[in-house]
Amino acid sequence: MIRCKKIGRFILILSLMVFFSSTVSAQNADTIKSEIYSKLKCCDCGMKFEKCRCAHAGPMKAYIDAFLENKTPKEEIYYKVAKKFSLNTIIDEKVKQDLEKRLTAEAGPLRPQIVIEPASFHFGEVSRQKGKISKVFKVHNKGKASLVITNIKTSCACTLAALSVGKNKSPYFGTKGAPVDWQAELKPDEAGELGVVLDLNHKSVKAGDLIREVSIKSNDPLYPEVSLRVEAQVSAQESRNAR
Repeated sequence: MIRCKKIGRFILILSLMVFFSSTVSAQNADTIKSEIYSKLKCCDCGMKFEKCRCAHAGPMKAYIDAFLENKTPKEEIYYKVAKKFSLNTIIDEKVKQDLEKRLTAEAGPLRPQIVIEPASFHFGEVSRQKGKISKVFKVHNKGKASLVITNIKTSCACTLAALSVGKNKSPYFGTKGAPVDWQAELKPDEAGELGVVLDLNHKSVKAGDLIREVSIKSNDPLYPEVSLRVEAQVSAQESRNAR
């Protein structure tokens, strides 16, 4: 009887040890996950990753969580996220600088390099009665290899974007992006023009601050996806009269 009690006590202690060990392990995993999320932002909307709820965040979170489940080191997760989605997803400057050095070394000197100028534009105060307003952005290839752009996508149906390279102009692309077989090429030191059109009469446009994003995917190994922003202050009074 005494022996059975000892065995029972041993099993109880062992069970408690396993329980507390798994609890601590789960807490550690949550801490690591929270730390990683806090150093990232969504490459689509630009919001801090831990607070982002946009459509683009779902696949990114699933991608990260899969590495967390496999206990992949934090530094390697940052690297994989930056390589797949863009260095622009990294908020922490120290982590970003270290990754940029690593990715630059991997890519070598003969790589394409996309640069958008300006990175954002504010139309100021506008009314819905103005209808469509537009802005042209420069898309430069400042690298030493051909830059191949494979997708252009807008964050809202009120916004369209088209790329002109020389005499070639793409169709206007919206929230669905470009067809899978579409692409445009910029030679080293060549620049194109990205025309962005914002339809103020669209039903999604409301009075107040208006922010829309245009994302561009390319073969730039450091920044495979970049985005630009257009903003406006929509007049409240004229927005009501337009209804």
